[in-house]
Amino acid sequence: MKILITGGTSATALKLLKTFSEHQVILADYGEVPSFSSSAYTLVSLGDRNDDTLAHAILNNCLDLAVDAVLPLQNYEIEALAKAEVLFNEFNIEVLLPRQEILAAYFTQGENVKADEYVVFIKGEIVFSTVENEFVALQGRGENLNGAYYFAHEKLYLITI
Repeated sequence: MKILITGGTSATALKLLKTFSEHQVILADYGEVPSFSSSAYTLVSLGDRNDDTLAHAILNNCLDLAVDAVLPLQNYEIEALAKAEVLFNEFNIEVLLPRQEILAAYFTQGENVKADEYVVFIKGEIVFSTVENEFVALQGRGENLNGAYYFAHEKLYLITI
């Protein structure tokens, strides 16, 4: 699977690289990005940031790069991509976020929770976890979760920067 992770120049995106070691990873960010060659990932620019066309710009990049899934990390991208999930799905691109109707349970604009324990779900199944907790697995399956989450205070929080 080819996965595009936004916020690609951040420490958080680099931390999540090990999560997808079995996949081809593209780290993407806005504006100029460093020219850096790595066997673990490719770094690309999403162009200039325009909040009015975020979902469209990310979708175009996903199509150009033949991406199978996108993991948005930038706080300001989350709601736009959650709303555009159906459009991405029409092009067989999985948006690794909770469904729009349950997004508020895991994400609050401007709230960035940090924790050492985290888990990544794709279609409700854990694909990577530092958490040994049955609650986490059951919640992921029950809500059919997608995305990367910190586990803190007995709750899951969407990983954002």
